[in-house]
Amino acid sequence: MARPDLLKLGSIGQNDYRVLEGRQRIGRIRFASERTPGIWLWNVTVNIPGPPIGSATSLDEAKAQFRTAWEGFKEKHGPEKLAKAYAAMNLRRTT
Repeated sequence: MARPDLLKLGSIGQNDYRVLEGRQRIGRIRFASERTPGIWLWNVTVNIPGPPIGSATSLDEAKAQFRTAWEGFKEKHGPEKLAKAYAAMNLRRTT
């Protein structure tokens, strides 16, 4: 049985999305129209050193690259380190 897709996009603006895993914000994907030609930029926003970033020619490609990079990042850092980073991120959003 395939694992359900846990990553979701939430609109910030036109061609600008926050990436969520469950209810936790973990990244951003946006179209950089200021570039010639325009490209999709993505990045993991979890505050642990070395978060992955990248670019793609389409939104679908950006989502696929983000998903792969995110899975590797989670595996590298583990749930305990991620939980600490989430707590710090969420505390800053509520204060």
